Amino acid sequence: MKNSKKITTGIALIVLMTAHSVFANPHWTYEIDTDTAVLDGQNHWAEIIDPTSSAPIPLNYPYAECGIGQKQSPINISTPLTNQAKLNDIILNYHANPLVVENNGHTIKVNESITSPGKMYIGNSLSHDEYTLLQYHIHSPGEHTVNGLSYPMEIHFVHGTPDGKLAVIGVVVQPGAHNNELQKILDNAPTTVTTNSPENVFIDPRGLDTSHYVSYAGSLTTPPCTEGVNWYVLTTPIEASDAQVASFQSFFTDNARQTQNLNGRVANLKK
Repeated sequence: MKNSKKITTGIALIVLMTAHSVFANPHWTYEIDTDTAVLDGQNHWAEIIDPTSSAPIPLNYPYAECGIGQKQSPINISTPLTNQAKLNDIILNYHANPLVVENNGHTIKVNESITSPGKMYIGNSLSHDEYTLLQYHIHSPGEHTVNGLSYPMEIHFVHGTPDGKLAVIGVVVQPGAHNNELQKILDNAPTTVTTNSPENVFIDPRGLDTSHYVSYAGSLTTPPCTEGVNWYVLTTPIEASDAQVASFQSFFTDNARQTQNLNGRVANLKK
């Protein structure tokens, strides 16, 4: 029982770290400078000061890593990738859970069940690392680009371990068939900053094709832009209708960070 409590506490702390709360942290936006400086826009995230902090400089710059970090996300994926490697398998053990959907002021986010969360296993049948699904959220346009081009949407599935490791699966969304699970999110997403837990609505994220992916070392794509995140961008898109993309954009438009320099990093393609 003690070990179970420790694991639950560790996961809860990671949830807080990746929650992108608009209440606990200084305000920021996705705006990009044009003629007039946007002091809380993404070009200035690293310069935002915490007005409530009494810590000495530079500790009162909570988003400094957004500017000084050398392994930032998202990135542009240039194809064809020559760095093809025999990488680990990704095995997902997701299942349906009651829908808990949140508008956090920056995106629409599904909070995964703490009591029966989905799992991700990286490795093989003999040896693997286990990650717990914490939440998944939507960006439009997609943050990772392919040869400089973005998809209409991208969904990030954020996973963690009790000792603080983070792994994110990036799933690009291309125009196509109506997506029933996405529609549940759109139908129940709050229009203001709050959380909605509709009765008798279950969300099922199963069905992702993890057989091929691009892997690289990166960061969270929102402040505080924490590095040490293992990224797995799936090469097989899922589909959503044009109407569903437009529906999400009625909540948020251009909630995507610009692509970041590789700074010597290598993106590997799983064969």
